[in-house]
Amino acid sequence: MSARSYYEILEVETTATDSEIKRAYRRLAMMYHPDKNPEGAELFKDISHAYETLSDPQKRAAYDRYGSEKPQMADSYDDFYDPYDMPDMQDLHDMFGNFGGQGHNHRGRRPPQQEVITLDLTLDQLFKGKKKKVKLTRSVPCKACKGLGGKSEVRKTCVECSGRGNKIATRQVGPGLLSRILVKCDACGGSGKVILEKHRCRRCKGKCVTDESDTIEVVIKPGSSDGDEIRFPGKGDHEPGMPAHDLVFVIQQTEHSHISRYGPHLVSSWEIDLADALCGFSRDLFVNIDGCALRVTHSGCLSPDDVLRLPGQGMVSKDTGKRGDMFIKFTIRFPDKNKWRPDVDKLRALLPESKWKQFDSEDAKKLAEVSARTIARDGFDKLIRSEQEQARCNNNSNHYEDMGSHPQPECTTQ
Repeated sequence: MSARSYYEILEVETTATDSEIKRAYRRLAMMYHPDKNPEGAELFKDISHAYETLSDPQKRAAYDRYGSEKPQMADSYDDFYDPYDMPDMQDLHDMFGNFGGQGHNHRGRRPPQQEVITLDLTLDQLFKGKKKKVKLTRSVPCKACKGLGGKSEVRKTCVECSGRGNKIATRQVGPGLLSRILVKCDACGGSGKVILEKHRCRRCKGKCVTDESDTIEVVIKPGSSDGDEIRFPGKGDHEPGMPAHDLVFVIQQTEHSHISRYGPHLVSSWEIDLADALCGFSRDLFVNIDGCALRVTHSGCLSPDDVLRLPGQGMVSKDTGKRGDMFIKFTIRFPDKNKWRPDVDKLRALLPESKWKQFDSEDAKKLAEVSARTIARDGFDKLIRSEQEQARCNNNSNHYEDMGSHPQPECTTQ
């Protein structure tokens, strides 16, 4: 296994939901499956094992607590799982079927099969909707041999997999713990049958399938969201003796430069000058996803925590066609203190009177007059981190002193 965590392997956050983990697994499995990317075989194993753990609530909880090296012991082969009963393998069958279609599921259960293609779309395209033509090549049963790979009378059952098209492989997943996985039979290529080269079909070379080019028009409705699926039944690869796979396009929204989406609403962040925050403004802020420039007018003061709501300027709903709202968060840009030299008396006269607490003799015995100087925020943060690190080291040193003469950790501050 890779030294990376399972979350890093699947490229998800530790707080990812089950659907996010499943979506990440499908995308990576399609990318690194050995049949399509031989160089990604090892990574594919890591991806499958990571998903096997994180898709199971109990296994994920144990992994989050103990990591991948939780001590477990398998005393016999009875502790192994049955790959046909393992729900996590459903997704592998969903995307790649039974590696050729001639194998047999001994329990008579075949999960739905589908192929997933990711569509990268901008927020603007999701707002307006889009029609996209996709050219693809899919496998279909060879018409010359009717998907048999050669003459039916010379086809023999593969002795390596007993005609199933797949085999059970054993691997170690932890100290003393073995696991079994379902892999494609390399002797028959997953078909369950073998045929001598001289008897193979000349058109498909014994592969039972040939490539067929097709063009599909994908219609993305206005208001579609990240993760939405557009399904084309029977438009995927078609293995002999099996129903054609479904072709599924999954929408993946690309990041916008200054707008974030939250359901039907949009959020954007902007800077305004101090004068605009105090006196109000009417400004062309930015071009919205509908192509219109937003001229925002606000009268009165605007505090740093205030958010402006623009009704009807958000995302369009795919179901109703109505638009949500746009929310704008502001940060206030103060003048350059090295260049701005205001008339302080006139400025104070225009602003509300400042009210400061006055201390009497009961609050303080004497007065200390102090001249303040400005420190940059990053310098302040660095100072606090340094002091926190030093305090931690001091606490550790006291702990080791209480325990006796044990080696103490070295602490350095920057």
